[in-house]
Amino acid sequence: MKDIRKYTDKVLNLAIIVLFIIMFGVTTLNVILRYIFNSPLSFSVELGRYTFCAIVYLGSILVMREDGHIGLDIIVDALPEKIGKVVRAISRILVLIYLAIFCTMSVRMVMGNWMNRSSTMHIPMSLVYIFMVIGSAGMFIEELLNLLGVNKNDGNKDISEVGGGL
Repeated sequence: MKDIRKYTDKVLNLAIIVLFIIMFGVTTLNVILRYIFNSPLSFSVELGRYTFCAIVYLGSILVMREDGHIGLDIIVDALPEKIGKVVRAISRILVLIYLAIFCTMSVRMVMGNWMNRSSTMHIPMSLVYIFMVIGSAGMFIEELLNLLGVNKNDGNKDISEVGGGL
């Protein structure tokens, strides 16, 4: 399990870094071309938007692993321990149901948009929507592991340590 985790961490981190470099590079290049040469890139806004969305969906997997998404921990922590555990378990089950629905609907979007092309880059929209499938499936797996107690959050990590680095 640890080998799989290390491999997925490296793949996710590398993908996020590459997507960020593309997003930053294209946006910077577009600013230079627009304001200095008065010749902007026609696809830069679209590519920037798509890479940003991909970064968000891939990053959300790592955040889910560390149990770092927004929650009402202060309320649950104030409950007696046994009741708090039950509330956390019910909450995780509800999140799993939501993620299953989200993943299913994302797959439908991918399957239904093979022929639709983006307006500027003319790439299949399914390539854009595939990150929703990857993100929701990854979050589902991580939340299931959280529910089963496999992802033990030691409470000492902050968001900069999520994923373990390259």
